[in-house]
Amino acid sequence: CSGVVTKVADSHCTVIVLDETRRLGIGECWPSFSDITVNSRSLRLGSRVVIDGLQSARAKRLNGFRGIVAAHPSKGHPTFISKPSAPDRPQFTICVALDDPQAAGEKSVLLEPRF
Repeated sequence: CSGVVTKVADSHCTVIVLDETRRLGIGECWPSFSDITVNSRSLRLGSRVVIDGLQSARAKRLNGFRGIVAAHPSKGHPTFISKPSAPDRPQFTICVALDDPQAAGEKSVLLEPRF
């Protein structure tokens, strides 16, 4: 199964387990480092990203903007957002601090990674 590391201790970490789509948090566990395999480091804090693939009328204007994966001011990193329509299914999101907030019209955005 896949998961996202949310906290790190000396000998283990806290992981939110993701569903088969890798979009929703379905549980939490505390594996030892020897029990996990890192599949990707692309969404770590400070990672540079280019926004691409957004399709909604409201969001697609952000395609092509660049930024840095950042901690959300109140939720930290990574973030799991529960929508009113599905409060028991938190969605995995990341905060991206945009390089050109003036052109984008906002300083940062919360995005749902797609793998």
